[in-house]
Amino acid sequence: MRMQFHAALAGAALVLAGCVAAPRRLPAPLPQPATRFHTPAQALTYHVFMGELALQRGDRRQAVQQYARAAELGSDPTLAEHAVVLAYQAGDDRLALNLSRHWLTLAPKNISARYFEALLNTRLGNVAAAVSEFKSLLRDVPSESFPLIAELLGQETGARQGLPVMRQLVTAYPQSAQAHFALGRLALHYRRAPLAVSEAQRALALRPHWDEALMLEARALVAAHRNNEALKVLKAHVQAAPDNIGLRLAYAALLAQTQENAQARTEFAAVLKRKPHNPDALYSLGLLALQDGHLAEAHGYFMRLLKTGRRNDDAGYFLGNTAELAKRYAEALAWYQRVNGGHYWLSAQLSVVRVLTAQGKPDAARSYMNGIIGEDAADTVQLRIAEAQIFSDMGHNRTALQIFAQALEQDPYNTDLLYARALLQENLGNVAAAESDLRRILSRSPDNADALNALGYTLTVHSTRYQEALGYIEKALSIRPHDAAIIDSMGWVEYRLGNYQQALGYLRRAYARLADPQVAAHLAEVLWASGDKQEARSVWSAALKQHPGNPALLKVGRRFSP
Repeated sequence: MRMQFHAALAGAALVLAGCVAAPRRLPAPLPQPATRFHTPAQALTYHVFMGELALQRGDRRQAVQQYARAAELGSDPTLAEHAVVLAYQAGDDRLALNLSRHWLTLAPKNISARYFEALLNTRLGNVAAAVSEFKSLLRDVPSESFPLIAELLGQETGARQGLPVMRQLVTAYPQSAQAHFALGRLALHYRRAPLAVSEAQRALALRPHWDEALMLEARALVAAHRNNEALKVLKAHVQAAPDNIGLRLAYAALLAQTQENAQARTEFAAVLKRKPHNPDALYSLGLLALQDGHLAEAHGYFMRLLKTGRRNDDAGYFLGNTAELAKRYAEALAWYQRVNGGHYWLSAQLSVVRVLTAQGKPDAARSYMNGIIGEDAADTVQLRIAEAQIFSDMGHNRTALQIFAQALEQDPYNTDLLYARALLQENLGNVAAAESDLRRILSRSPDNADALNALGYTLTVHSTRYQEALGYIEKALSIRPHDAAIIDSMGWVEYRLGNYQQALGYLRRAYARLADPQVAAHLAEVLWASGDKQEARSVWSAALKQHPGNPALLKVGRRFSP
């Protein structure tokens, strides 16, 4: 049941991805029936046939209408389910809800139908109805736990929809540690770190020493920028239970995440002392060695990982990385091509393209990429963007622009392609071309916050049209008021306009939300220009410690020299 329901949702995502990448052509009208139907069965057959025909032609809206009509005429719950999934995929939540109710009349005990009804009520803001159905599911299907509901809400709803429902469920089960834990996970997913912390702590109060809740509390504290508290929480529990491998791994991973690499290595090594073949410790130590440029050491850890028979694809990918960094390109290609699946499969394929380019074989690289796209046409746009980025990173900017041009011939107004090309043009100093692409996006999507922000920032950096830039950035900020990148742009344009105090206010807010080296460079420069040279140096040096060699920070640092 659970797999069937999630498979339906996964199928929806794949179909929608394909629709986004497809050329935007209006299909010709479907043929209409020449005569009246003599029986309901004839009508049902007709609508199913027309629905399938519409799907084959890419006309999803017509397919939904045809299958909805077929479902209403029939008594087959499978047909009703198919109509619900199609309406859901098409984004017609109200129709999908009506169809799910019909599905439930045909199959009142069907768990997937009940989940769909609860989810759709959540998406439509019908909180009481959603809570009632979820409570009913929790009573009737004990194996369907709070974490599953939280996972579903996190995947398929936004914070404004999902959190009110989950809060009310927790209110109905105040003594359930699992309920508080689920709400905490959902809150962390929605980037509501304070709520995640408090709910993890409530779960622990009800069920002390629960490892998963401890780890949730630590992750939430990090998300709330309370790193020291997070480390203290896990360290205390590791010291109390030194043989708890799961907690020690979590503590070591948190140390690595907070850039305490030396301590992280000590903890991962302690895991290996107890469990010499632990794949997670070997993997993490390999990554830390690779990050520090110790290629031989990294190679050793990943070879040991490979011998465990666990995480083989991960090991192969990073063995390819170590060989590539050492410029052993033939070896790197061999490792990358051994990656058959897993999280790094696509990265490995893109790495093959990069290595072939580094070997001076751009034609072979493009041919290899065409083969990847031939196998996965649904992700053509994102793959072309990745391909262009690889060629650009390798200094083949003309080829990168050709890739964008060819992709845009197939889909002239694709927002992702235009946005990515605009960023490349801006980096190359082709400001007019970048502006043209961004305006092309805005001609179709005037409220596209990314394009508005990029256009405003481009004008700020590359022109003196600051007032015009301010207008674009202000509009972007009104659409996404908590976006750190847009807040940073506001700070930078205010600085260019000479409004130093307003600029500092925005840049401090941006840096608090996103400890990015570019934001740090902006903040340090404006602090310096405002006369606060001590804080400017402090911000700059702290950021440089976290991001050594960052070009933006190094450029600002040269201004601090006497």
